[in-house]
Amino acid sequence: MTLLSVEGLTISAGASPLVSNLSFSVAPGGRMGLIGESGSGKSLTALAITGLLPRTMRVSGSIVLGGHQVVGAGEKTLARQRGVSSAVIFQEPMTALDPLMRLGRQVEEPLRRRYRRQGLELQTVERDLLELLERVALPNPERIARAYPHEVSGGQRQRVAIAMALACRPQLLIADEPTTALDVTTQAEVLLLLDELVRDLGMALLFISHDLAVVGSVVDEVTVLRQGVAVEQGPVSQILHHPAHPYTQTLVHAARAFDDALRGAR
Repeated sequence: MTLLSVEGLTISAGASPLVSNLSFSVAPGGRMGLIGESGSGKSLTALAITGLLPRTMRVSGSIVLGGHQVVGAGEKTLARQRGVSSAVIFQEPMTALDPLMRLGRQVEEPLRRRYRRQGLELQTVERDLLELLERVALPNPERIARAYPHEVSGGQRQRVAIAMALACRPQLLIADEPTTALDVTTQAEVLLLLDELVRDLGMALLFISHDLAVVGSVVDEVTVLRQGVAVEQGPVSQILHHPAHPYTQTLVHAARAFDDALRGAR
């Protein structure tokens, strides 16, 4: 079975395509990494999968998610699938979260949508909100729920963003550079949390990053993008230890050099 099937995806905003003839798939419970430098088309691909690309961009090819065609689908159809088929954790939670709304209220909104859709009792929302905040390892969930985004740390904001993405129990979790804005220690904690949540909840994961070492710790398969083109695909162990394309070799070499520099600094 295939949960996500991307075939011949091409995204254009002008004469030259920003993503060209991209194909990959993710099975239920599978873990795929999209890696590449800034401007390689990773985030555009994520937006295309969720149907959130700007209307000025042209999309061709096929994206089938949870049995539904995304390319060409209307907004009403796409809105019904968001949170159910997929949910996104964005790179910078400070821009993803509403600065004027308490964090608990922001997590409650997708919870309430799921409860209405499934005919569940809304009276349990507050209890389940606190359980969800606990599940993403937030200390003192009651305090976090009452706080505004600027009143908690960057790592705590990212955990709240993860809780929002999990609230609707999506089949596919899309993590778009979720650790880039965090310090190294917090980054490791969030990666471990994501690994545990995806495994425990049986979700599939599409992890997007420019950092090959980060991707390699949480996924099984990797697609390497360069200027919108997939230059290499395969199991993460093969890509890390036997990269075939010169661009992938450069990424692997850079990741190893960075790790060596960190060890030397210790």
